[in-house]
Amino acid sequence: MGGVKRITVDEQQWAGAQQAAERLRQVNRELPGMIEALRREQQAAAERVAAQLAVRQDAFDRALSGLSEQAKRIEAQAGRRLRAQADRLRQVTEAAEQDRRETREAIEDQERRFQQGLARERRDREREVRELRDEIAAIGGDRERALARAATLVADARQLSAAVDAGLPHERYAPGRLSELTGRVALAEDNVRARLGEAALAKAQEAYLQLSELRAEVELRMSERQEAWLAADGAVTMLREQIRVNAMPAAVDETGNAVEGFTLDVDYWSEGELSRLEETVARLTATVADPAGPATAAELRHIAEHEVPALDRALTEVVASAQAGQVASQIRANVAEVVVTALEETTGYAWEEGQALYANGDQRRAFYSKLRHLDDSEIVIEVAPEGNGESCVLRIISYDTGTPDDEERVRRAHAVAATLREHGLQAGLPAADGQEPDPRLADFDALRPPLREQPRAGRAAAAAGSGGTMGPGPA
Repeated sequence: MGGVKRITVDEQQWAGAQQAAERLRQVNRELPGMIEALRREQQAAAERVAAQLAVRQDAFDRALSGLSEQAKRIEAQAGRRLRAQADRLRQVTEAAEQDRRETREAIEDQERRFQQGLARERRDREREVRELRDEIAAIGGDRERALARAATLVADARQLSAAVDAGLPHERYAPGRLSELTGRVALAEDNVRARLGEAALAKAQEAYLQLSELRAEVELRMSERQEAWLAADGAVTMLREQIRVNAMPAAVDETGNAVEGFTLDVDYWSEGELSRLEETVARLTATVADPAGPATAAELRHIAEHEVPALDRALTEVVASAQAGQVASQIRANVAEVVVTALEETTGYAWEEGQALYANGDQRRAFYSKLRHLDDSEIVIEVAPEGNGESCVLRIISYDTGTPDDEERVRRAHAVAATLREHGLQAGLPAADGQEPDPRLADFDALRPPLREQPRAGRAAAAAGSGGTMGPGPA
């Protein structure tokens, strides 16, 4: 048999560590101070959006000051309805901010609410259309009255068209529509000049009402997008803050209890997964940075409904995996300690101070410990992570100066496995590794990193009662 014996050790604490990390993540998700600060920030953003809407609405109202009395009444009614619809959307968003679950449900209903608002607006428009049609019927065959009314409607349509063109992003929300309707206004104006009476009035009425409907649709679409932006911006901001808070959570021990005075460097223990998550969130932040940016309402809803929740779940997994990885690292050191004790008690080998380290000082990698015999024979204990870290592999590597005793190696490997089981670890039966001992693993000076690169002692420091961060840092 070779000089290397291999024992697989299942780390039952892994699942417990993940559960503890997920519980901690839930606590961090609900930190009252953070939530209140974000709520104030979101409220300020909503107030800025509302102020911008008010300024735009006032400017639009001033642009319509020259309308005929009937058109003023129609547009004033439309303005009140549109503001009420915007207020309803805003109130739902603000109320939903009290509960993220409700927020998601509210966002999912936003398109439905928009369609309902647009349907209400169209019903009101149809009523106004009937009023104008009644007026046309009353005019009857009076060509002069028809021409006068048509001229008034054409002037109203011209003014409304100019106000929409100057004050609303119509090309964004209804591309090409204003140009088409301006052409219809021009046709109605031609009919007025040609003194076509009722034909001119019908064309002018149709053009004006369609312009008024365009105004309503664009304003509703703007309100819809602004509320979608508020929801997306709030969700991304919350996620960004969650990443900040969870980048250095409290470290836990094998039982899931917090290690007082120690935090966990999640990016280090997750092998950079937290940084990659931050990069993704940074792209979302850029998308929602500008309230008037190019993202559509549908895209913003997708961010709030799907992308942010998925990234939030990913954050929980990253934190849990990092926490469990740190615990698994400590378990590797603990396993090595148990093996060293067992070998000291059953062989003539002894451990010397300083003969224990992580490969290259990296606590995420294999842990090594070394014992020496009076005849200068050595045994190196290697405890390396296996698979995704849920188990580890113990190798007992013998460097004999005299004639190797295979039976003795087998005996002590079985004794070590039995000791591990006594300590509650699921250790498999020892097996020959099939490899000759690697002489480089006996050189602990080579296994250590250069002094300037040595990381913190991590859990070893915790055992000594000092505080710090579990992850890389200066020695």
